Amino acid sequence: MPISPACYMLVLIATLSLEAAGSATARPVEVTPATVFARHVGIAGVVTRIAGRELWRGDTPIQLDGPIEVASGGTLIIEAGTRVEARVGSYILVTRDGRIEANGTLFEPIQMTCTVSAKYPGCWGGIVVAGTARINSGTLTSPVSPRSVAGGCLQTVDPIGSLAFGGCNDADDSGVLRYLRIEYAERGLHLAGAGSETIVEDIQANRTRNEGVLVTGGTVSLRELFLTANGTGLRWTGGWRGRGQSIAVQQDVLRFAAGIVGQNGTTTSAAAVDALPRSQPTLFNLTIIAQSDPANPNDATARALVLERGTAGTLRNIFLYAPRIGLDIGGSSTCTQIAVGTLTLRNVLTAGATALGEGTTGVGCPSTEAAYLTSAADQNTAITGAAGQLLSTNDLFLPDLRPVAGSALATNASAPLPGDQFFRGTAFIGAVAALSGFNSIPWFSGWTSPAPPPAPIPTGTLAGVVSSPLRGLLGLVRVTDASSGETTLTSATGAYSLTVAAGTALLDVSDLPTGCLLPQTRAALVEPSITATLNLTVNCPPPPGTARVSVGDGFACGLPEQGTFCWGDNSAGQLGNGTITSTTLPAVVATALTSISVGAQHVCGVTVGSDVRCWGAGTQGQLGDGAGVTRSLPVTVSGGPYLMVTSGGTHSCALTTDGRAFCWGANLRGQLGTGTTSTALSPVAVTGARQFATIAAGRDHTCALDVSGAAWCWGANMQGQLGDGTVADRATPVPVSGGYFFLALAGGGDAHTCATSPASIVRCWGANAAGQLGNASTVQSATPVTVAVPVALSRVALGRQHSCAIGPDAVAYCWGAGAEGQVGDGTSTSRSTPTAVQASARFSSLAGGSGTSCGVTFGAVTAEDNTVIISRRSLLCWGSNATGQFGRGSTLSATTPTAAATGLTFP
Repeated sequence: MPISPACYMLVLIATLSLEAAGSATARPVEVTPATVFARHVGIAGVVTRIAGRELWRGDTPIQLDGPIEVASGGTLIIEAGTRVEARVGSYILVTRDGRIEANGTLFEPIQMTCTVSAKYPGCWGGIVVAGTARINSGTLTSPVSPRSVAGGCLQTVDPIGSLAFGGCNDADDSGVLRYLRIEYAERGLHLAGAGSETIVEDIQANRTRNEGVLVTGGTVSLRELFLTANGTGLRWTGGWRGRGQSIAVQQDVLRFAAGIVGQNGTTTSAAAVDALPRSQPTLFNLTIIAQSDPANPNDATARALVLERGTAGTLRNIFLYAPRIGLDIGGSSTCTQIAVGTLTLRNVLTAGATALGEGTTGVGCPSTEAAYLTSAADQNTAITGAAGQLLSTNDLFLPDLRPVAGSALATNASAPLPGDQFFRGTAFIGAVAALSGFNSIPWFSGWTSPAPPPAPIPTGTLAGVVSSPLRGLLGLVRVTDASSGETTLTSATGAYSLTVAAGTALLDVSDLPTGCLLPQTRAALVEPSITATLNLTVNCPPPPGTARVSVGDGFACGLPEQGTFCWGDNSAGQLGNGTITSTTLPAVVATALTSISVGAQHVCGVTVGSDVRCWGAGTQGQLGDGAGVTRSLPVTVSGGPYLMVTSGGTHSCALTTDGRAFCWGANLRGQLGTGTTSTALSPVAVTGARQFATIAAGRDHTCALDVSGAAWCWGANMQGQLGDGTVADRATPVPVSGGYFFLALAGGGDAHTCATSPASIVRCWGANAAGQLGNASTVQSATPVTVAVPVALSRVALGRQHSCAIGPDAVAYCWGAGAEGQVGDGTSTSRSTPTAVQASARFSSLAGGSGTSCGVTFGAVTAEDNTVIISRRSLLCWGSNATGQFGRGSTLSATTPTAAATGLTFP
């Protein structure tokens, strides 16, 4: 005979009391705001790394004061009964070479929540567990995976903490998560590339702002998840191929978007929705209670089960209770999986749905959602009467999801369980078995919490600027809060401001210029009523009209509208036309490039296909083709795809499209950044795992900006050109002193470097005998000094011992050595502060070489008879022309800008 809920609770309380009395370990103390925590872990705003074995004891309440990262080789052990309270901004990250052992029990679960007394969804970050199992997005750069001893599979990063995950080991073991309760988090639990040996069972995610549980790729299996009042209960994406049994999703009618969302692609792009390995989990015994209310902001689209973005899967024995929308199938690729039988939905009972389906399906779907939920061939049934199916309906305080005896839920046909060791019990519909006997209690009873209504979510402000090291401040870029959908456009100065819910905000950036990559860091802590700053650095290729010309030692190359051309000295084949004959007029190079960089006697450029090709002097390996010989025609550098390339004296460096730096060529001074001084005939990786946004080579040194805008340098340093405060050579990247953040970097010169700040302040460091640092002195500096000029400068270009930049109204300024007229002010005088170049033209980009300067002009725009006429841009040069490096058919030098590159026009 069925027992009433009241009697059921008496039985449960008695059972718990007997168990506690017989247990050797006391039950955890309930922590109140007045409780004195016996242990604090972490520092606010600072990531605390666990590198060894760390034990959080069950008899010691834990307060997290800041983010925790279980680093490579580290293990976090959390005893049964431990209570963890996290301050706003705290979260737990388990790296893919770290491990977590959170092994609670039925009577001593592990509890995780936030410290604030009026708790709200998102008041702390939650848990991210990374693994080395295969995913279907990212780059083929994963390190060797443990146990599988294989590398080079796809890897990507979780935006919270930029935690890398993915690899080649589907049997990854990231630890144990058992009888764990996560409450009021931004996202409860993210399993990112976790493998089949990772144990996840008996997890409650309660009142999270986004997903209760998110699974991205991997093969981890899930058992007995109780997901209550979250934004979305469970979401899978990115190629998840695990198993799941007994998953209960019970939503708050006022606060949810979906019950379960299944996806293959991490984005909606055509490539992503069909990426491999495809998401294809095997799930049995699901209950989704997804009632909605007009007061729910998502009411019109509130959905119980969503299958989209090309997911496959085997879903069986499911109960959908009173959803606003029962099923939503999205996208033609998802429909293809249904058509070929890799996505099947059977033995589903839907009760009380206002609309069985969303109403439309992807192109090519063999049927509608409503037809799937009523398909007799699949043993799917829909009933109009919702009452009488569960012992409690949608009670978040005293849930009882067991079927009522004799109900459709208790009697509907169910599919037999798969015959493997993971699936347990007998076949039935839903996540919880029917009542059977006096001691029959649900598996989620005793260790889970009710889900009382949370406090209103407070708000704060998130503001900053969006910029690119190669393009400067980015206006009219769209910045969106991923949780709320709040969105804004940046101003002309790249500034944005958003009012968002307190907690960890994750921003999406869209409407970027073509070829730009999302910033790696997009997450920030937002506290109530406080403005937080998050500047977003975007990795962009050079914009059209910039970096179109590069000047070396007695020669130059450019990318006019007519193709690729070089002119001047050709003693080492650096003109790339198959000869060693010098010419004072432009000579065509038979390769199409999008950017170009000239070294002392060699040239490298990036092709439309993101390859790098080089030519000219090559005896030091600076051409990167593995031969170490001089070439008068372009050769292809191995590796890539590449975003940009830079040429130094006798070495070259390039950035791949995911921001990794590679160098090749001479290395006597450590300019390749590999930790050695060994020459490399082919590209070798720069030491460290930093993601760079731009890179620039000097004569014997190299500098780069990481995606945050911080500058790093390596190589020769006798004159302080690395900017680290010393004059010692460095064979690996070292940070430039001063803690500055820059938008653009100009390497080169003989031994100096310059960079531009977001406020258009130029700072330089290194050699200064000719005043090339522009600070009104001739004393070298091993740390950045500010260029002494009262105007804003940008697009700095460096020659051997001089510097140039573009000021307001596109006026060019130069400073440093001027004996050959390279300062462009009509004299042969060196200048220790910037002086305006004497020209009526305005410049879009500049280039500096050994005693020579050049600039591409802005085209004039006029209107005649309602027709807009745009004149083509031209090249002007000044300084030394002794070997025809102006490209105008003569060797006559000039102290002011003069027409160059005869016959060529620039886009």
